[in-house]
Amino acid sequence: MTENQAPSPSTAPAPDHAARRRAVGRRIAAAGAHQLLVTDLMNVRYLTGFTGSNAALLLATDGEGVIATDGRYDTQVRQQTSGLDIRITRDLFRELTAAAGDEAVHIEPQLAVGRARDLGDPEILGGTVEAERLVKDDAELAALTAAGELADAVFVEFIEAGGIREGITEIEAAADLEHRLRRAGADGLSFDTILASGTNAAKPHAGVSRERIVPGLVTVDFGVYLDGYASDETRTVCVGEPDARSRELFDLVHTAFTAGVQTLAPGVAGRDVDAAARRVIADAGYGEYFVHSTGHGVGLDVHEAPSASTRAADRDVLREGMTLTVEPGVYLPGETGLRIENTYIITADGARTCNPSPTELRVV
Repeated sequence: MTENQAPSPSTAPAPDHAARRRAVGRRIAAAGAHQLLVTDLMNVRYLTGFTGSNAALLLATDGEGVIATDGRYDTQVRQQTSGLDIRITRDLFRELTAAAGDEAVHIEPQLAVGRARDLGDPEILGGTVEAERLVKDDAELAALTAAGELADAVFVEFIEAGGIREGITEIEAAADLEHRLRRAGADGLSFDTILASGTNAAKPHAGVSRERIVPGLVTVDFGVYLDGYASDETRTVCVGEPDARSRELFDLVHTAFTAGVQTLAPGVAGRDVDAAARRVIADAGYGEYFVHSTGHGVGLDVHEAPSASTRAADRDVLREGMTLTVEPGVYLPGETGLRIENTYIITADGARTCNPSPTELRVV
């Protein structure tokens, strides 16, 4: 993909929102509930296709639903959804409460406490939609792959064009990368870009600063949204030839990264992925400097379940169609730091990456 080339028209299957609603409806019934008021906008989008900023969905056990939004989105909701009872109103919750009739309504835990009290403090039913979102369908996997490959290809071009070099500021370099991502067709950034040089790289979430890039390791954590789905990737490059310390740290993190990737397969516990990567760093004496979890799921949200961390439950195991990042890092306060990250899709016999560019250290 060249800098000015937009993504090719998608040949991916269209999402089957009605099938998703039926599947979640079965989960509602299995929980002993009758109706769920879906207010998390990502969950609304997953179940309906609607992308507006104000909406709620009343979903029944048979998958039938009533979606409410305000007049700003009258045209949009009719274009983006099908098979739903559409209500245009200023008071979404009053409208959907009336639509529920005498049947008890459960709510998602994300609903604000004040709003829940206005509804009479209905019972909470958490994780119902999220449980269905864990395993991605074919349309989602295609979107995730496209988002990851777009961001990855743009980053390679950015590096080859000299996007990271001594003397320019971190902000200048990040702005260049973000501009290229948008010109290539990204709908937006999935999070604020991290581009950290020198001692700033010792901060896992450094963001970008006005400081100038100096010789040594530079960590770049970036991602896009494409057709609603996120990408997440981190590459570390070196400005100038790496000194022995930089090479040692990079090789250590890359070994940990490889160890984590090699564990990915259906049936593997997320905490075991974390342990595989963390053990490499701990055995080298840097365990206290690996300060975050090894991975997380990616989908409509850039951070979602499952998790690869020390806190993940034994029952939280990978399944075919799930996503997981692998992103170990080492951060030495006042000195330097780095991270390497790919997003993976779990397959029947292992995993495949959404970010195909090499993860080895590149000198710029």
